[in-house]
Amino acid sequence: MRIKSEYKGKTIVKSTTIGNITVVIDNIDIKRYQYYVSIGLGYIFEEENETTSAPEKCIQYDGIDQEEEVKPIPKRKRKPKTTTEE
Repeated sequence: MRIKSEYKGKTIVKSTTIGNITVVIDNIDIKRYQYYVSIGLGYIFEEENETTSAPEKCIQYDGIDQEEEVKPIPKRKRKPKTTTEE
């Protein structure tokens, strides 16, 4: 793992519900990679053998044709609440 060149020399502030986390990219320890991924900063790392080619296997999704028309369910009118006066 190594840090992408566009993030070197920068400081990132991550907002959380507890407070803000300030991370200086030059002070990152690569051994704590899992920690930085767990707080949502995994995008600043790149693999050393990363390829920029297209994925080997593409998934293609096809829609299902509906032959029957779906009829909407008729709405029922609500009965008014009756109040009892004593």
